[in-house]
Amino acid sequence: MGLGALIGIVLVSFALGIAVQLFGARKSRYDFLIVAVTAVFGATFASNSFPGSSVFSTITNWGPSIDGFLIIPGVAFAAGITFFSYFGSRRSFVPPAMA
Repeated sequence: MGLGALIGIVLVSFALGIAVQLFGARKSRYDFLIVAVTAVFGATFASNSFPGSSVFSTITNWGPSIDGFLIIPGVAFAAGITFFSYFGSRRSFVPPAMA
């Protein structure tokens, strides 16, 4: 994966993290960071590890790629891991009581 694809992944992930921070119901100070970091990790992990894997060999030929980034597996894995990490952290956060 090239530098352009990685920069794109980071920018889109942080934009989604900021959107979650602004529009989330129960906000903690770290919502944007949870979403952004897990999305970057998920997308880069899927794009870098799936092509060499024998288990996921059919996914590597499925869909387009941009600058070495496999779009469908990268976005799908990033969305899945971000969903579980964000909603897992939401269940453990209780906003402070308003005084």
